[in-house]
Amino acid sequence: MRLIDLTHTIHCGIAVYPGDEQVQLEQVKNIRSDGYSNFRLSSEMHVGTHIDGPAHMIPGSATISPLPLEQFTGKGVVIDVRGEKQIEFKESFRKEIQPETIVLFYSGLDQSFGEPEYFTNHPVLSEELALFLAGQKIKIVGFDWPSPDQHPYPIHQILLKNNIFILENLTNLDQLLKESDFEIYAFPLKIEADSSFVRAVARIC
Repeated sequence: MRLIDLTHTIHCGIAVYPGDEQVQLEQVKNIRSDGYSNFRLSSEMHVGTHIDGPAHMIPGSATISPLPLEQFTGKGVVIDVRGEKQIEFKESFRKEIQPETIVLFYSGLDQSFGEPEYFTNHPVLSEELALFLAGQKIKIVGFDWPSPDQHPYPIHQILLKNNIFILENLTNLDQLLKESDFEIYAFPLKIEADSSFVRAVARIC
């Protein structure tokens, strides 16, 4: 068994989506002066590697906390989309993408995480592809970039209405390109919020 970390480190000053509040992570207790260490984190949920739940954009949806753990783990498949600006449906996806899987799209853009263009110049999914993913009833779709679309977020709407969670800002997907049998774990905090940070991990079987 081998584990691959697909998660960006959260730290003070981590790049955030334009318009979001900056992360504040500070040490508030020190071993030398207080006898123990403690840190305080102030952050929105859509920071670093995180997962969007339906409540992010679908009125009346449940928060992340009561959702079954099975939603956040499953057999993974990675799709290489380097150099593509719009990710279109391909007939090969009918074989590659099976129901109940977690589908990850690899662009290599994680190498520019933190740079301004990372958040503004990224690929988007076509509506046809989003509808195909919905029809396949996959669990999660993930990317090594910040969003499957741009404002007003039509792809978010299609995916979340069909109970497909959106895993954003992944990294290290290149390490999965040659793997054919792996599982993904992307458990959120048990938190009453629309979305959550995750520690996303691939388990090579």
